[in-house]
Amino acid sequence: MAQPLTSEEKSCRAAGKEFRLSRRETEILALVAQGASDNEIAIQLCLSAKTVSWYVKETRAKLGARSRAHAVALALRHGLLSGTSIPGQEP
Repeated sequence: MAQPLTSEEKSCRAAGKEFRLSRRETEILALVAQGASDNEIAIQLCLSAKTVSWYVKETRAKLGARSRAHAVALALRHGLLSGTSIPGQEP
């Protein structure tokens, strides 16, 4: 069953704004969804923790999310993580 839209989501839809993430943002958010820390993500993707932190911040801003968990919830609700390939894991 679909969750009711939040006021933020209603505002975005009313303004015609769609949630769009880059491949890297989606990849990092998928790892966040698994509970990985910025340091763990950095090691797995061969990035610096500071770069990962920047991507998470930018992704949260794009989604209008209040937290990492909220970003994951919004991404799942809008189908942004469905079918996402997670590095180092079998499909």
